[in-house]
Amino acid sequence: MKPGTVRAVLCGYGQFGCTAYDALRRAGVAIVLVVTYRDRAEENCWWQSLERQALADGVPVALDVALVLASETTWRMVALAPDLIISAFYRDLMGEHLLDLPRLGAWNLHPSLLPAYRGRAPINWQLVHGERRGGLTLHRMVRRADAGGIIAQTAVAIDPDQDAYGLTWQLLRAAPALWDDALARLLSGTAVEQPQHLAQGSVFGRRRPDDGRIDWRQPARVIHNLVRAVAPPWPGAFTTLDGTRLVISRSRVVHDDGQHGTPGTILPGNQVACGAGVLGIVSAARADAWCTTLPSGARFHHLLENHA
Repeated sequence: MKPGTVRAVLCGYGQFGCTAYDALRRAGVAIVLVVTYRDRAEENCWWQSLERQALADGVPVALDVALVLASETTWRMVALAPDLIISAFYRDLMGEHLLDLPRLGAWNLHPSLLPAYRGRAPINWQLVHGERRGGLTLHRMVRRADAGGIIAQTAVAIDPDQDAYGLTWQLLRAAPALWDDALARLLSGTAVEQPQHLAQGSVFGRRRPDDGRIDWRQPARVIHNLVRAVAPPWPGAFTTLDGTRLVISRSRVVHDDGQHGTPGTILPGNQVACGAGVLGIVSAARADAWCTTLPSGARFHHLLENHA
């Protein structure tokens, strides 16, 4: 390591963690430790491994550690005396004992235009709510989640039929330019930090697989937004037909409004009457087998019926 080289600890996971890793290396920053998570066997691990990338380069890795005050990894980070701490899709909050450690600050990449969609699963929540604009924000880490001052932000347009996987890759393509610009300004001391106006934003919690249950009394556009927000490789939006779960992975809005039958009724052409409008089912599967034709005249159960 050259004398005077900036030293960083990277806390991250998946592809977004890898974008931070690559950007730090492009900037000539020495990554002295990567803190990340093991892939879980029960997860559909479609993402890139930050652990493998770091180990291939001989960078030390700490896996599944608690960064509490007295932990071994915390003391290790203190001993390393990093100039920067970078977080990218790291799941846990850090305390002041780490946030105050690096002289150039501790910074986190968040996949929304903060202060909107602070918290968990922002990519999915933006699609659930039909947002037409999303983006990435690099902000200072403070004790409160996603609440620190902003030094870089970039926006992307969201197509009304874009799904979460597609939006993820839009953001991944936008990430390198944001990282390169922000790191250059951090290293040169020219970064300008803008405070967040949290009252103008929003906060959302984590999503669980059962949140993908479809209520056919909702408007077609609302259901379509849910389908694309949790489409595979996420668990998928689902409904029940004759006691069997049907996962809908792709849909289209045929009619935005109007009454076209009892909500949940299957119409000709793989279309479904909703609380308002009609939803077209483009692809769906039952028990891992694709359904090409849905039985016209049958009816999906809606939320309350399933929980009666």
